[in-house]
Amino acid sequence: MRSVVSVGGVVTDADRAVVPVLDRGFLYGDSVYEVFWWHRGALIQAADHFARLRASAQRIYMDVPWSDARDADEIRRTVEASGCPPDGDAYVRLVLTRGITPIGLKVDGARDGAVVVVVQDAHRPAPAEWARGLRVAVVDRLRVGASALDPAAKTGNYMNNLLALHEARARGADDAILLNDRAQVTEASTSNVYRVFRGVLETPPLAAGILRGTTRTRILALCARHGLVAHERDLVASDLRDADEVFLSSSVRGVIPVVAVDDAPVGRGAPGPVTTQVHAWFEAEADAEAERARGTRGPAAAAGGGRSA
Repeated sequence: MRSVVSVGGVVTDADRAVVPVLDRGFLYGDSVYEVFWWHRGALIQAADHFARLRASAQRIYMDVPWSDARDADEIRRTVEASGCPPDGDAYVRLVLTRGITPIGLKVDGARDGAVVVVVQDAHRPAPAEWARGLRVAVVDRLRVGASALDPAAKTGNYMNNLLALHEARARGADDAILLNDRAQVTEASTSNVYRVFRGVLETPPLAAGILRGTTRTRILALCARHGLVAHERDLVASDLRDADEVFLSSSVRGVIPVVAVDDAPVGRGAPGPVTTQVHAWFEAEADAEAERARGTRGPAAAAGGGRSA
């Protein structure tokens, strides 16, 4: 499949897509976005993503110009243009910018907000990569506090996470774990965090300063459905180091095991049984959701017409 981008409804190869240099999304990160997993012809957890997109926009005093249905149609059209096969997976990023104003921070009079859809290969972990797991580092850089920039708003301002990841990778880790100003665990650079201890799944509460992850919501629901005890709990770095298992979750990658924290192995240094089971539940639920969507639309619509622009 090709990497393609829709800007204002015009679909091109990714290296030809442009937005105005005076767009506030480019200048200031003044935008909101969602990352979707396109799986076997369906947007997984689409309703949750669109609801969060609108909530993010509300938190930064920004209007959403299009309906969810129109956004979903533009995503489908862009995925079709990419050549993603009917049973394939794609990474989809929907970005809404505030638009153009005179240079300066005032938002008054913003116009021509950009609606951008980015589609590329999902690069989901292969089985061997999944089994190898991730090594994470608890970095010194703190998560931006809710009183400064509400983490519930998924915005284009990502410097905090970007620097945390860079610093973790400089230490030889694959990802960063950020703490808040109370030394509590919040998130990884783009993922929610979980630990398993004595058979119980624990994850930081929203009040710790985290994004309400759509995959996190689904994981907690799946645990309740299957009888695995799971709850929100304030965690500190030593809780991760002492855990039997640790894993991360995100929309496209799903459930990813963590095998080491700060160079020390987690448990036996390999994906544990609870992580493996939650991963299986999540993948099965996504398959079932895609199958339901395909059945609702019918085979022709599910496969897509291959249009491009």
